[in-house]
Amino acid sequence: AGAEGWHGYASLGAGVTLDHFSDWRAKGPTLQAWLGIETPPGLSLGAVFETTQTWGQQFAQARDPSQMSRVQLDYTAVGIEARLRFLGDKPVTPWLGARLAKSWAKPFTPNSLGELRREDFDVTSMAFRVGLDGWFGDHWGLSIATALQFCDLKFTKDADTSTCAKPLQSITAGPVLRF
Repeated sequence: AGAEGWHGYASLGAGVTLDHFSDWRAKGPTLQAWLGIETPPGLSLGAVFETTQTWGQQFAQARDPSQMSRVQLDYTAVGIEARLRFLGDKPVTPWLGARLAKSWAKPFTPNSLGELRREDFDVTSMAFRVGLDGWFGDHWGLSIATALQFCDLKFTKDADTSTCAKPLQSITAGPVLRF
């Protein structure tokens, strides 16, 4: 990070994860951390950590229809993320990113019989991100980003098939440090 034109970046963001694409309509808090190094043309490569816990639509329990439970789509992801930053010397720098990660999920979803059950999954996931960093000086700024995440969690509809959940959208904001 000491070489001319090279930078290190560290950011910590908090926000919300939204399930727009399924019937479960889950939403909940998310936390994300990123640490990376950037080459002079604006290409960054770094490590990313993200964790989310969401709650969605209520379902009546199959055994006792008077009891209601909420769908939960929870996951933790650790991986690598590449970012391409634009306008690197300006006070506002937009960027595009792609993440490849290992995700651990424990969704609580209904099976084909309508019974809610919790499962454990260990999957490879990916995300496409768009962000904007606003700089208050040479080193400190605020980062705002959104992502569409694919296969951070799976669920089993019946005994034979497991499938990726619909894409989840995360929106995060927090401080960013450039060094």
